[in-house]
Amino acid sequence: CVMHSTSLDFDRIVDGLVERVADRVVERLAQQKQQSERADGLLDEPSMAEHLGVSPQSLERMRKAGSVPCIRVGRRVLYRPAAVLDSLGSKAEGGAA
Repeated sequence: CVMHSTSLDFDRIVDGLVERVADRVVERLAQQKQQSERADGLLDEPSMAEHLGVSPQSLERMRKAGSVPCIRVGRRVLYRPAAVLDSLGSKAEGGAA
């Protein structure tokens, strides 16, 4: 019985360590993703939509209508915030004239 109890304790300790390591890996990957997005100036669709204060669906409609420039990398759609803001600003100025 002592052997069985020790084995269960060991399993719990290992499970706890594995969980902590997995959590740290996920945190680090998220940090690297954010740093990578900042480094190359590209945002994915949800991040760009949040930056603009619109829904991802609205941004998708603007993209499909050709109102905002994007970069496609495989199936990913990425945006340069400055280019999107410039594009929307010039469209607003053109529409007001």
